[in-house]
Amino acid sequence: MNAVRKLLESHYPGLHTRIEQTLVEAEARYKRQTNAAPSEFLLEHTQRTAAIAHKLAAMERVDALLPVLVALYHDAGKFHEGGYHKDEVPEEEHAAILAGRMLAEAGAKPADIEAVRTALRALYDDRLPCVEACRIVQDADRLDKLGALGVAAFFTKATLRGRGLTDALVHTLSRELSYALAAPHSMLTETGKRLAGEQTAKTVAFFDELLNDLERWGIAAFARRPLLVEGDFRRRDGRRVQTVQVSIVMPRACPDCEAPLRLTHRSERGLKCDMLKARFACEACDYARDISFCLPVLA
Repeated sequence: MNAVRKLLESHYPGLHTRIEQTLVEAEARYKRQTNAAPSEFLLEHTQRTAAIAHKLAAMERVDALLPVLVALYHDAGKFHEGGYHKDEVPEEEHAAILAGRMLAEAGAKPADIEAVRTALRALYDDRLPCVEACRIVQDADRLDKLGALGVAAFFTKATLRGRGLTDALVHTLSRELSYALAAPHSMLTETGKRLAGEQTAKTVAFFDELLNDLERWGIAAFARRPLLVEGDFRRRDGRRVQTVQVSIVMPRACPDCEAPLRLTHRSERGLKCDMLKARFACEACDYARDISFCLPVLA
């Protein structure tokens, strides 16, 4: 993190501090409006992503300045005007507008400003080409969600949302493992692909052991089921694929009455991604849970 701060200070004195303050204030405003406990999760994730982007840039032999700037702004639109995805504008567009204004005030060159804005808009819109700084930051953002860092973030986020262990596993572990398993095939840099392979193994091993321990002690019994989602999905390289594999984590049987659970699913196009919407419901009682997340996008 010191390397990131030093890099920005050498080009735009004071900008790093301004960005951090903006992120803290945005999250604090959202927390106040939703009566949620205060946190600096957004800031810490951004700091980690920028640090990873700085390291990836060096390993890819790319100048780190633009990737670091994109990383620092990549989630800056998440809590736009105190909301969370409350309008039909992608958060990256809000981030691009904010970055453009702040960089102009800091004296950045118009070409650099446009490069940052273009990269931000393309980060998670699979219809746009992701090049240069975008590629490094996309990989850095995904690497922060893998391995020990990813596991720590998973439980931190669950706690901030008021979820206990089994509730978090039911609602969000399918997304976590689906992204982890797809990560080596989703990275855009050669370094990212290599590191993702290592970190994915750590993620999957941890959660497999956790699920085993829960069942071993008679606390909860989960099944991890591979699911092929059919459709017409776009890769980042523009090619199309007809199936995407995800990993669905669900109770082996109804937690209330132990009857079998029935899994149904569908995919639909969201604002900037193809969404999976799945539901597992008891065949004998009212127990049911809905989960949804963006399908992994392959490189």
